[in-house]
Formats: sequence, C-alpha cells, structure tokens
Amino acid sequence: MQKSRVVIGVCLLMAFVFGTTAWLVASVGDLHDRLAKVSPALAVGFVGFAIAAAGLCGFAAARLMWTLGRKERAPVKAPDDVVQAADVQVDKAEGVIARVADSKARERLTTELETIRSDRRQRRFHVVVFGTGSAGKTSLINALLGREVGKTDVLLGTTRQGENHSYEVEDVDGTVILTDTPGLSEIGDAGASREAQARDLAARADLLLFVVDHDVIRSEFEPMLALVKQGKRSIVVLNKKDRFVDADRDAILSKLRERLGGVINPKDVIAVSAAPRALAVRVERPDGSVEIEYEAEEADLGPLRDRISAVLDREGDALRAGNLLLRAHLLSKSAQDQVSVERDKKAQAVIDKFQWITAGTVFTNPIPALDLMATGAVQYQMISEIASSYGVEMNTAHARMVGTQMIQMLLKLGMVEATTSLIAGLFKSTLIGYAAGGAVQGVSMAYLTHISGQTFKDYFRSGQNWGDGGMQAALVRQFDLTSRTEFLGEFAKQALIRVKAHYLKPKEGQKA
Repeated sequence: MQKSRVVIGVCLLMAFVFGTTAWLVASVGDLHDRLAKVSPALAVGFVGFAIAAAGLCGFAAARLMWTLGRKERAPVKAPDDVVQAADVQVDKAEGVIARVADSKARERLTTELETIRSDRRQRRFHVVVFGTGSAGKTSLINALLGREVGKTDVLLGTTRQGENHSYEVEDVDGTVILTDTPGLSEIGDAGASREAQARDLAARADLLLFVVDHDVIRSEFEPMLALVKQGKRSIVVLNKKDRFVDADRDAILSKLRERLGGVINPKDVIAVSAAPRALAVRVERPDGSVEIEYEAEEADLGPLRDRISAVLDREGDALRAGNLLLRAHLLSKSAQDQVSVERDKKAQAVIDKFQWITAGTVFTNPIPALDLMATGAVQYQMISEIASSYGVEMNTAHARMVGTQMIQMLLKLGMVEATTSLIAGLFKSTLIGYAAGGAVQGVSMAYLTHISGQTFKDYFRSGQNWGDGGMQAALVRQFDLTSRTEFLGEFAKQALIRVKAHYLKPKEGQKA
C-alpha cells in the first residue's frame, strides 16, 4: 500500500513538471513570434535570455538537490558531552584502579584502560561477530578478510576465546578490528564460561554483527535484545542463504524483520553466504564417461560489506564515542568490584582474627563479668580495623560508642544466653562433649564476635548504612543467616590447623 502511494505521487509530480515545462515553452514561443513582428533582433535576444534563465534555474535546482542529498548522508557527529563524559569516566576508572591491591588484577585493568585511550587517539572501530556456535561466525570473518584466520568445524565450541583481526573497510577513516567470539548455548561449565566471555566482548563493541542461520530462537533473541537495550548498534546477518530456495530465504528474512521490528532496522537484516556449498558439475570425459566434480563457490557478502561501510562512515564517530563511554564505565565498575572483593577479604581476615582472640580471652578468664568487659575491648578494636578495611577512618570514641551499642543489643536480645546454650548442646553431641565450661564460653563468645563482625562488615560495605530497622534488625538478620553448626565445624577445623601449625612446625635447624 505504501509503495503504491509513492508511485502515484511520483507520477503526479512528473505530470506536473512536464505540463509546466510545455506551458513555458509554448508561452516563450508565442512571445517570440509577437516580438519578431516588431524587431527580429529583440526576439532573438529574448529567446537567449529565456534559455539563460532556464539554465540558471536548472543549475540552482540541481545544486539544491545535491546539497540536500549531502546533508542527508552527512556523518553523524559525536555529541561533545558524550566525548567529554567518556574522558571523565576514563580518569575516574584510573583513580579506582589505583586502589586495587592485587598486582595481577591491577595490571589487567590498566591494560584495558590503555586500550581505551589508544582507541580514542587512533580511531579504532571494534566490530564484534556474535551468535551461536553453528551459525558460521568464523566462516563469515574468513570471508570478510579474504583469508582463513580461524578454524571452522561442525562441532560447537571451535572458537575458545576472543580473536581480533584487522579489516579494511572502504570509505572508513580508521582501523576496523573484527573480533570473533565463542558461541552461545554451548553445553557444560566451560560453555557457560565462554558464553559469558562472548557477552563481555559484545558489550564492548562499536558495531555488532549478530549471525544466525535460521529464524531467531529464544536463546539468541534474549542476549540480542539485552545488547540492543544497552545501546549496541547491531546488524543481523542471516548466513548460509545458499541452503535455501529463494522463496524460503525471503520468508525467513521477512520473519526476522517482523520479529525484530522496533529493535533492529529492517535495512540491518541482511542475507549472506559466507562459505557456500560447492556446486556439483557434470563433466563429460573424452571417452564418453560422465563424472561429477564440485566447484567452490565464492562468498556472497556484497550487501553486508556495503552496510558495514555505510554504518561506520555515517555513524562511526558517534558509535565510537558512546562505546568509549560505556567501556570506561564497565572498566570503572570492574575495578570497583575488585576493590570491594579485596576489602571484603581483608575485613573477613579481621573478623577471623578477633573471634580467636575473643575465644582465648574468655577461655582463660573464669569471671563472667570480666569476660564481657574483655570481649567489649576486643569488639572496639575489631570495629576500628573493619572500618579501616573499607577506607573509613574511625576514632576510638566512635568505635567505643557503636561497640557498646552492639554489646547492649546482644544482651537485650538474649543472644549471649541463647548462644551459650546452643553451643553447649552442640558440644554434647560431639566427641568433645566432656569439654570444660570455659571452652563452651570461649566458643560462644567467638560465635557472637563473628556475628557482630559480619554485621559491621555489611554496615561499612553499604556505606555505613544499617538498612531497614537499624542495628537491631541488621544483627537479627545476621544471627538468623549464620548457622551455628557450620560455624562450630569451621571453628574446629581452624583449631586443628592452628594446633598442627604450632606443634608440628619444624624447629630451628630442622628440615621441614
């Protein structure tokens, strides 16, 4: 219906132009005849003037159409605010990376940071080829490059990790990097790990080539939709079109464009044949016998090459700027996650240390009141060190205040008595049921130190926020989450390790 309206509109416009032109020619001819009766020279001059005016009007119209066409095809300029935001985010990521303690992680993050800066200076465009393992991603890259750079196989999982290749694109000012990725939907833990790597590479693409060899299924559509929502410019490539008759191929293309409507531009759904099947040819021999030979067919990638060139030529700078911002943001988040992991690990080591200090202090002190006071002193020091693990400076007075509040909360909720009875019951059910009361009290206070330590760990990790219900609710949540049986088992295991380390440690002068 839409095409019919366009055809009718063009026909009406042409009829108007031809009619107007015929009227002008007839009018000029009539006026020339009238002037010729008065002065032949004047009539000739008038015709010359009319021709010159018509030429100027035609030239002006042609120039206007050419200008409009150039404006329509003009490259999309990268927004200045996006470029500036990308630079700011890169500097922010550098600051976070500087706080990473693990040298290998810091080196990996620094390398990614330098890659982003290099891409910014050298105008590199990252085109990532993404899709299931059977869709022919590597074959497509081989065909685009005109040489075999990746292994292809009927088995899934041939591509184990991301592989980069330089690709020359006509009319594109800059270097295009083609990246092959592991396939989606591979079986097993290794397959899941490779799929996660593929998604990570796709998230860093300036332009995404999503390769399919049939209509899109759920396992393909969901990651494609997620990447498009993330802002990834995508071209959907229907590979292996040589395996379909024309009617079936057109039907699949139509279905893809319909299914992806509102997500992918119909112009960005393209059929190709990266590695066509060899064509069977009957060859007649001189002796009259006939044999079948197979002739290799050339890849059919023309429309895809043109589309990649058009997208990068027109939108390349804007895509690159937006992607540099996204990559810098992802890098900053990755660095922050690494810092958080390191801080959690450091805070956990503090908790483990102080639960042992508490157990030893309580075990050697038989007076309950002094036990509680000693435990309180340990509590204050533990809080200060946990705060330091998260980069929070806490003075002694502040640590003493919140530590006292925690002890009062433990007493108010009856956790001291409840824990002692629970631990004593667990002791009776084990081979060390005959243990002295001091051991029960020591383990009980170590458990409570563990609970309060985990509560403070969550508090500082959340930016000194207790969450809904304040300290009391946070303490109760942690008490409910921590299994007494698992704690006692882990505590006994650590005790055994410490005993072995202490008594079986080689003496000075002895070999280990």
